[in-house]
Amino acid sequence: MEIKEEGEYPKGCEAGREEDHVGYQLKALDHLFRRTMKAMMHQNGFEDMSMMNGWIIEYLARNEGKDIFQKDIEKKFKVGKSSIAGTLKTMEEKGYIVRQAVAGDARLKRVCLTDKGQNYTHKMEQGREEMERKVCEGLTKEEISLFFRIIKKMQDNLID
Repeated sequence: MEIKEEGEYPKGCEAGREEDHVGYQLKALDHLFRRTMKAMMHQNGFEDMSMMNGWIIEYLARNEGKDIFQKDIEKKFKVGKSSIAGTLKTMEEKGYIVRQAVAGDARLKRVCLTDKGQNYTHKMEQGREEMERKVCEGLTKEEISLFFRIIKKMQDNLID
């Protein structure tokens, strides 16, 4: 696919083969990534977990000691309120998180990991690192940096 000047769309984005579209390639990469991660989760005994559950648990673990609320998770993962509410409810039912009321505002609930959630974090950390190595294999630091710059621009283009 040939890209002319900055700001011009590549030929494939206008028409042509399906696999020349950015959306198609993003979906294909997402599918491969999810399939590999689900297999890893299954190997570690976490069949009941979704990918989003795993990302939320990792986010909570990395921000341990900070007050994290549903709105923080919505913003971090660019997901709507109702989707995250349902996800958190399921995670709480499965015992991975608890929601604790904040003193002075009973409507506000802090999201915290349980021991089961912490256990998940420890078991999956090594697998996530292996997955990152695998997906970045053969790429230079410059190519990885470029990937992040491009994907961030694409995300920003889609944010209302």
